[in-house]
Amino acid sequence: MKKNRLLSRYFLLGVLFTLIFCSTSFAQEKNNVTGRVFPAGLQTPMRDVTVQIEGDESSIVLTDGNGYFNIEVPSFPINLVFSKETYQLQVVTVKKQSDIVVNMRAMDRTVNDYGQEVGVRVKLNPESRDGILMFSSTDNQFRYWFDNRVYFDGAMYFGDNTYQGEENAIGNGVNIRRMRFAVKAILWGHWGGEIDFDFGNNGVDIKDAYIRYIGKNWQIKAGNFREPFSMETMTTSRYITFMERPYATEQAPSRHLGVDFKIFFNKFFFEGGVFSSNIANDLIRDQNKKQGTNAGWSLTGRAAWAPIKKDRTVLHIGVAGSYRVPKIQELGDPINSFRYGENAETEINRKKYIDTDWMADSETKIIIGTELAYAYQNFRVQGEYIITRIQRDADKMPVGEDKVNLGGFYIMGAWLVNNADYYYNMSDGEFSNVDFRDNKKGAFEVALRYSFMDANSYKEGDLTPYLQGGSGETYTLGLSYYFNWNVKLMLNYAFVNHDRWADGKGKYKTFEVDEAGNDITPTGQGGIDFHTVQARLLIAF
Repeated sequence: MKKNRLLSRYFLLGVLFTLIFCSTSFAQEKNNVTGRVFPAGLQTPMRDVTVQIEGDESSIVLTDGNGYFNIEVPSFPINLVFSKETYQLQVVTVKKQSDIVVNMRAMDRTVNDYGQEVGVRVKLNPESRDGILMFSSTDNQFRYWFDNRVYFDGAMYFGDNTYQGEENAIGNGVNIRRMRFAVKAILWGHWGGEIDFDFGNNGVDIKDAYIRYIGKNWQIKAGNFREPFSMETMTTSRYITFMERPYATEQAPSRHLGVDFKIFFNKFFFEGGVFSSNIANDLIRDQNKKQGTNAGWSLTGRAAWAPIKKDRTVLHIGVAGSYRVPKIQELGDPINSFRYGENAETEINRKKYIDTDWMADSETKIIIGTELAYAYQNFRVQGEYIITRIQRDADKMPVGEDKVNLGGFYIMGAWLVNNADYYYNMSDGEFSNVDFRDNKKGAFEVALRYSFMDANSYKEGDLTPYLQGGSGETYTLGLSYYFNWNVKLMLNYAFVNHDRWADGKGKYKTFEVDEAGNDITPTGQGGIDFHTVQARLLIAF
């Protein structure tokens, strides 16, 4: 009995092994070729490409949405034919069962403007993304989009500023504050570029013109662009809360030619680089030609940390620094000089009341800035403190006048009354466009700001500044309505209060005198003070 059971078990094992062997042999007899199909030079999978055995139309299969195919063949080697409308027929010889990649070339021979055959053609998909026209390939390796803007401004000014019989009148008016035309591109997935022109005030000004290489969370950029300093300065003008930036941020460097590096993580941001002069116009070129003046250089960097960063809540702490030697100026302006001068937070009135004029015989300038901001959903507060230290040639300056100290700050608060929250962009360490809760509705915003700037420098123990650049403070109330992602209406009221030394390099009378010419204006009074009501209609597309 035991012997029969043992024989039965051996018999069953034999049958099992036989079945396994037969199934393996049968599987080996089935020859399959798999693979994916792409356009030549691209990583966009091609759908609905016809794949067949040469001469056998019954074997046709089509690639799926990922460009994948699987075709059964009788033996190897074998020729597979790949075809798709507007692409060249391609025959591939497959010598063994394998997974292959096939690259299809466009059918028509296309040449560029120089007669050279085009190597890679990409079909672009046009679409509007939040009102911005964009063209992009399916795999986003190629992207082109516009960043165009028009700002239509108007302003009225109120205040009696008559001193010594002279009225410091300010003219009301309207103007196209900015008319920007910009094109941006991403090429081959990592290379990018931008050109940006401003035609505002009926002039032409090159803003951004740069090349960049983009990594996963970093980039290298070269060309003409803003030196990384100050949250408010680095925020694009279409996203700032008020019509104009505060007095103090004029200390921040502007756009210059340079190279910089940026990297960011979940809660940290850093950008820094080395920069030279402005884009050279004819007067700058003449300065270099006739005077042999060097272009100058600066090192500038900015870092930000967001210890609190979660959905709709962020705490931003930032610091920036810049070390500078004098840059080349236009022919006629003094070499080796620095200057602070800025409009009174309005552009229709172009008068610069706070103005140090050119400070000749300068050697170096150091600018330090600190930033603090907090946003919770639709509430935001933000402030910055910026100081400037200029070292002049002590051998050419009167005693005690070789060091210049400037400084200022602003603090602001804003409230989106309805339908929107503030959005913080860690990759740039700044607040971007508002985030609508309902894209079909608009949003109101109310904001307040206080700003202060002091461009006077004093010798130790003196009450009268030896460098009388002037100081001033501005109180601003802002009301805005966001119609959508692209259109915004802004209304700003401001009161500007200047001291007596904010006289536009001595052009304006800012205090009263007696018959002998002595100043009789009480301390703390004088200066050109006025109220401003200004409005802007903005569109970005």
